[in-house]
Amino acid sequence: MTKFAGMLIAVAVLAGCASTSKPHWHKPNASADDAYTELSACRFQIGLSQVPKKEQELMVAHCMRGKGFRLLANDS
Repeated sequence: MTKFAGMLIAVAVLAGCASTSKPHWHKPNASADDAYTELSACRFQIGLSQVPKKEQELMVAHCMRGKGFRLLANDS
């Protein structure tokens, strides 16, 4: 019975870890599609400017913040 309880706890912990969401861009009154469109536009503009790869994500983050979005770590 102890092994079963231990297994049940392990499964519950793993299920909790699997349900965490990845970071996403959020702006009040903007849909997920709006965020995706703006993110794509930022990435396209950064790509056109030939910024070195290692600096691109930082530039994309600045672009999104400039458009009023903020990066949230989860769904809260």
